[in-house]
Amino acid sequence: MPAKQSSFQIHDVFKPLASMPEVAGPVRVVDTVNFNEVIVISVDPEKLTVPYAIGYDRWIDMLDGGEVEKAPDPYLHLPAAPVGLPDGAAKRLKQVIEATTTLSQKPGLLHRRTTLSSEIARVAGNMGLGQKCVKRWFLLWLKAGRNPAAVISTFMDVEARDLSGKQVAGKKRGPLSTKPELASSAPAHEVVDNITKAYQSYIKAQGMSWKSAYYEMLIKLYELPDGAVTIDAHSEVLLSPALIQKYRLPTWNQFRYRCRKLQAADRPADDDLPRGARGKATDNIPGPGFFEIDATHFQIQLVSRVTASKLVGRPSVYLIVDIYSGVIAGYALTLENPSWAVAALALYNTFSDKGPIFERLGLPFQSADWPCQQLPNMLRADRAELVSNMGQDFPASGVRVEVTPSFTAIAKGSVEGKNSETKHSHKGRFNLPGLFNKYRKRRESDGKKDAALNLLQFERILVEIIMDLNLRAVKPSRLPPDALQETSRVASRVGFYEWALTARPGFTRTMGPNFVYEHLLTTGTGSVATGGIKFHGEVFNCDWLREKGYLTAALNGSYEIGVSYNPLFAGEVFFYDKKSNSWHSASNVDPEILQKRASFAEAKEYRALQNKFAEQAGLNHRRQQRERTPEVKHAIEGAVAEKNLLPAQPKTSKRDMRANRAMEKASFRGAGLNGALPVLPAATASPPTEAPSTAQASSRGGASSNPAEPTGAAKFKSLWSKVNAVNK
Repeated sequence: MPAKQSSFQIHDVFKPLASMPEVAGPVRVVDTVNFNEVIVISVDPEKLTVPYAIGYDRWIDMLDGGEVEKAPDPYLHLPAAPVGLPDGAAKRLKQVIEATTTLSQKPGLLHRRTTLSSEIARVAGNMGLGQKCVKRWFLLWLKAGRNPAAVISTFMDVEARDLSGKQVAGKKRGPLSTKPELASSAPAHEVVDNITKAYQSYIKAQGMSWKSAYYEMLIKLYELPDGAVTIDAHSEVLLSPALIQKYRLPTWNQFRYRCRKLQAADRPADDDLPRGARGKATDNIPGPGFFEIDATHFQIQLVSRVTASKLVGRPSVYLIVDIYSGVIAGYALTLENPSWAVAALALYNTFSDKGPIFERLGLPFQSADWPCQQLPNMLRADRAELVSNMGQDFPASGVRVEVTPSFTAIAKGSVEGKNSETKHSHKGRFNLPGLFNKYRKRRESDGKKDAALNLLQFERILVEIIMDLNLRAVKPSRLPPDALQETSRVASRVGFYEWALTARPGFTRTMGPNFVYEHLLTTGTGSVATGGIKFHGEVFNCDWLREKGYLTAALNGSYEIGVSYNPLFAGEVFFYDKKSNSWHSASNVDPEILQKRASFAEAKEYRALQNKFAEQAGLNHRRQQRERTPEVKHAIEGAVAEKNLLPAQPKTSKRDMRANRAMEKASFRGAGLNGALPVLPAATASPPTEAPSTAQASSRGGASSNPAEPTGAAKFKSLWSKVNAVNK
């Protein structure tokens, strides 16, 4: 049995679950007649029909029997009071409001078609309009739930109409020139960008006249040569036909027409429609789960944790605020510049338990004191981190991202207000050293002389400030009746948030185990090689890659793998293993990167510097080669020439080569590692005792040798004399 849904309201939209004669398509309830009839009108965009009646009992039976069900309102996107309309559309809207107001004062018109037709004719006659036109307005007004914007919805569709009147294709429009040979054929879509630049730069910024701005545009933006511009009696730019076709210049009429359009767009439109009072950030926020994020520089000078004598400058602080309760849900403190990587740290802090933070900082708080660890339904930010090439994929996490216009801090006033409270609410209590004003006056301190806090000490104070702000009371008018049954803690920001998680649920969710790797860390694509994962010029490896066969599979060639990484730390990347359904870490194989704790940008710069050093060394090597090679070649040529001057020598035997080699080796021997070390001068060596004469040798029974041939002793004596001569 389908659930009963006999309750309905005026302007509700219903659709049939099956074809039936009473309800052929989606209809809107526009009125009821004393529990006798229900007046409905078709909301089919292709049809425009008058309202008709269905018996009240029959309508209730259709609701209870599940023959019809409630459907989304197709006109819900239309604003009740549209602004920024063209003049014609704004005039028509006034007429529609006037006509429908007259008809709505007589609700009985909906019950009888003849009465409705006669009243429409009367209103059309009084307004001087056609009866069919007024009837069409009235039916569109009813179809949209009594919203007059339905009549002029075409003019509200930015894609359906070109607000700037810019031509996007085709030839040049407008009347033909009286001098076609000297007229430019450039259409509007070719020249509109330069005309707009000229209007903004020369007319608005510098106050030039239109004619001067036109000439300046031709000279600067179209880079015309000097002396190529002349003027005739009609104040048109005259150039040669060749230059006209070359530069595709706009005519004076084109320039003047576009400037008129831009000038009209700059004028503030007359807002004749009633304007409501300014709202608040908490308006239309049903519960917790709608967050805002923003970064700010804290005006305080910090010192190094290594030594307090070294300044490290001011820190960057990210805050994430829940709009419904005003509680600060998370933060990030760093010396890095604002970026998606730091914003991801703040988001992770917001979505995780705060107990480890208190334990790390040594603060006497517990997780229950800061119960913010839920994913939001919506995250509002400015045009910075979340539209960058790193953060633009965050909406894939299921968190709806709203990006505010540039330079509109009021669009995210909740977090901007908390930034101000965080900076200024503590000055009278803590008197932090190193504080300075954002806009310093002459001779005011810049905080550098008084700086005494390091980053860790300041983080403790920042968390204390956040916990103090979270305990501030909300406005009494914000407390609903069912919250008054709780303790007074519910009137604080953090207590109101905690209470609303159960009393106003449905807009938050819990962070999954892989949420950090998939949506907070920056994703990329690396390649697995035999040495590990190659990514951004670095190589990462771990035991898991070796044990699970990732590196073995790369023997046949490298292959791609998805990685997640923190851009601020190049020491590790994370990769997903499908078999274990888990993420694993791989460390950089270069210990210098780990020791330096370099970011990926710093590592890239480090590698580029290494390459530059190697290239410079190669260049120096080549320069030295070019300098020394001619001298070496000259020495070789001299040695060859000297050898060629000697008389021809007989073939040297191996015995003679051994003797020559021994003599050459002996000539290079000396004290102190063959002369490599400094040694004291040695005494002059005395020659060896003279060997006995040949006759004495013969008398001892030795064989007599040829007198012309020197004996072995004579040869040794001659060799020793040569060695002494060389040493000297």
